[in-house]
Amino acid sequence: MPVPNMSHNNNKKLIHEEQVKFLLPRDLKLNLQQMADERNISLSALLRLITSEYVKRHFGS
Repeated sequence: MPVPNMSHNNNKKLIHEEQVKFLLPRDLKLNLQQMADERNISLSALLRLITSEYVKRHFGS
């Protein structure tokens, strides 16, 4: 029996992501990193969560 080609499925997925970089005070970054660590998520995941919740609440998305 042939082994399925897993990379074939990856070609069908379109990732619609953009990279955003910004500067912030070191203390704020440390506080955000601590929040992320407490939730066992990455800093990037925490920032996506914060941003998406803000947009939902303020722009009705």
